[in-house]
Amino acid sequence: MPEDFVRMRQGEKRPIYGELTAAGGTLTIAPVPGPNVILYDRFGTPISGFNGIAATGFDSGAQTAPRVWFSLDASGLPAGFYTLVFTLTATGSDGLVRVYRPCIEVQVTNQNS
Repeated sequence: MPEDFVRMRQGEKRPIYGELTAAGGTLTIAPVPGPNVILYDRFGTPISGFNGIAATGFDSGAQTAPRVWFSLDASGLPAGFYTLVFTLTATGSDGLVRVYRPCIEVQVTNQNS
């Protein structure tokens, strides 16, 4: 189930954010391997050119709700619904290393919409 929803027009470029929430304490996103993203179409098929590429950036250091982001360029995407999934590793203040996969539902609309 997607954790957030973003609507953007074809041709628009903007960052899409995923957020982690520490159950208690803080989380530190691991820079190596860095976060990556996969963009899926409405059928769950990865979109060519958006499969396992590096995230644009992420909050560094220990934080209670660190974010990761990807600058999505919707120029070549047809109108429709997509799911952007981040995959990253973070270490909690409890010392445990966990893998997180925040996902965002993205609706791309026609430029005239």
